[in-house]
Amino acid sequence: MGNTASQCPALDDPAMQWPYCPSFPAAVAITACFATLTVAHCFQAIIYRKKFCWVICMATAWETAGFTMRLLGARDPRKQTFSIGSNLLILLSPLWVNAFAYMVVGRMIYYWLPNRSVWKIKARTMTGWFVWLDVITFFIQATGGSMIENDDPKQAKLGLYIYMGGIGLQQGFLILFVLIMIKFHLDVRRIGRHQPTSWRPQLYSLYVALTLITVRIIFRLVEFSSGINGPIPKNESYFYALEATPMVLAIGTFAVIHPGRTLTGSESEFSRLIIEKGKRRWWCCGRRARTKLDPDFEMNNWVEDGSRSPPGARETLPLHEPRRSGERRGGKREHRSHRHHSRRYSSRRQSDKQVLWDPVRAA
Repeated sequence: MGNTASQCPALDDPAMQWPYCPSFPAAVAITACFATLTVAHCFQAIIYRKKFCWVICMATAWETAGFTMRLLGARDPRKQTFSIGSNLLILLSPLWVNAFAYMVVGRMIYYWLPNRSVWKIKARTMTGWFVWLDVITFFIQATGGSMIENDDPKQAKLGLYIYMGGIGLQQGFLILFVLIMIKFHLDVRRIGRHQPTSWRPQLYSLYVALTLITVRIIFRLVEFSSGINGPIPKNESYFYALEATPMVLAIGTFAVIHPGRTLTGSESEFSRLIIEKGKRRWWCCGRRARTKLDPDFEMNNWVEDGSRSPPGARETLPLHEPRRSGERRGGKREHRSHRHHSRRYSSRRQSDKQVLWDPVRAA
């Protein structure tokens, strides 16, 4: 994949920012693919009303921006901004796809399994853990990727090692996540709940997408194992075959089999957490201590038991009946000013008027 000789300077030119002459037609083709996928995912996220799909939209947007800078770099290979920006966006955008896969599988566990957990790990908790692990690998790879373009060879080599460590962690987390997917696969076949849609297309598409991401990770590890100036980084064909193409196919798989088609209804989304406010803490500027309760677990235990109030729920107090001015609770009259009684009655009514927690409405 070469470029015109008039546009590409000699590779030994100190101002040359690429290890080869970037192909302009190939960059245009891949940019068009990712731009199309960006529009498709954003449109489906709106149509199916899936708020968490903004994550896959970010992945396609970053890929589109990265390859757009790459085609601009093919026109001006001496400009460092295009080279650094393109490499960083393309290196980091697959992490958005990983996070999206974690969110989809978590909602599948929540939707199809009756206990809404795998290996006694709640779907919401599992999703949060893997998303935070993805954030950690994101910062590690961002740190290493930004150092690779350093003019100092020692700093560039250190950045290369940091990036390879981050991408190795990413693959390790993916392997652990695939084990959870296999466990879900076995459980849903055995005790899965009946839903209007089938879990099979979505799960198989996840297998395909994560396999393609694994191919891309292995390519990156092999590419950088021989250093920045190795034979693979100097050949653009490997980049398009083992980096760009797998990512187009992985993101395209989610566009064809979109989670909005299989995860339908109110049960396909995590229920809102109930926040219980405690005592004020003087060491935290007087803010109340807050405890987050999962209504799918803590509240369901209370509903089945029925012997105690749910955590965070208050006892219902009877509302005051309207009384004549000056009348006490026992029926005796006391001559007080109407103004004084109105203030006292209003404050009592506001403090006593509380709402009983309704599990049916909360669900």
